[in-house]
Amino acid sequence: MTIPENLKQAIVEDGRRLAGGGASLEMILLFFRERGFDKIDSINSIRVLYGKSVSEAKDIIDGSETWSDRFHSDAQFHEAAWEALREIAASGDPSLPKIIIEGDSRR
Repeated sequence: MTIPENLKQAIVEDGRRLAGGGASLEMILLFFRERGFDKIDSINSIRVLYGKSVSEAKDIIDGSETWSDRFHSDAQFHEAAWEALREIAASGDPSLPKIIIEGDSRR
């Protein structure tokens, strides 16, 4: 379900009020998820509310109880995507742009 941008903003403002009232970060994440936010919406909201970088907000979401049910499937998806990219890079197909994966120990 796609949430209209104006409704997302209203939900984030409600989250801000919860935080101002002393709600825990976990409670705010649960509030967002119950209102239909996906992980990306939650990451972006944590960035706005707490001034975090994308990486910091993603680490918060990935380590949260609220999103713990998605951690392993998301990690498997990311590994499968990286493996596919590695295979494409190793193929040497001249019709593709050259792919260089910096810092990849598996190259």
